[in-house]
Amino acid sequence: MRFYLNPVLLLLIPTLSLAYFPFTTEDAGTIGRTFGFELENNFTYFRYYDGTYHQDYIFQIAMGLAPNLDLAVFVPYSKFYDGEKTEGLNDVGFYIKHIPYQKRLRLGYLLQVNFDTGKEGIGYGRTTGNVNLIAETTHMGTTYGINLVYIKSGHVEELRDSYGATLGVFREYGNILSYGLELKVLTPEDREVNTLDTHALLGMVYHWKNRDIALGFHKTLTRHSSFVDYGLLAGIKLSF
Repeated sequence: MRFYLNPVLLLLIPTLSLAYFPFTTEDAGTIGRTFGFELENNFTYFRYYDGTYHQDYIFQIAMGLAPNLDLAVFVPYSKFYDGEKTEGLNDVGFYIKHIPYQKRLRLGYLLQVNFDTGKEGIGYGRTTGNVNLIAETTHMGTTYGINLVYIKSGHVEELRDSYGATLGVFREYGNILSYGLELKVLTPEDREVNTLDTHALLGMVYHWKNRDIALGFHKTLTRHSSFVDYGLLAGIKLSF
């Protein structure tokens, strides 16, 4: 049995500057300076409707190539439990995030590639990728973000390309706390499943000096045995 790097994790890997991990709605923020760096260590736990579960440990380093352009490399390590434990390196990848338009409405994109580096039985077994088209605006202290998402995995056996959208609403409390709620709707990658994969996520990020500490709770709103039921997320980011 092969355990795939599911769309939930694919969309959790990229960094967010305003709300950042654990949110999957990619925001229009970047590191903001050339040769600025961010280090992240993130943990996720997902329980599926069929009773199986998995954990992911994700290390990421991001660098600012320009004030509106970031490059990041991420390394996920996964543990899967379905009566037996399977663990090992998952698909390592990178992404480029570019926000060329920054007015009241901020527009950009994120391009991500996941290489076939996972241990046998873990990961896609083929190189895959995804694209996020990003739109964001702020009104009266509330930031509204939307992503149009396309995940290229249809060349993998038994899978098809996935697409959908995420919508996030975020606020900040002073300079110490960001919090928000988001909704994500995706077509499932499994060719045999025709139920839309719909998720909600509630999260918060505590900001202290050059550190961000994140917590999140994920819940799937549509039921299928192959879908995640719920998830717990935690992470820390260092900026320098």
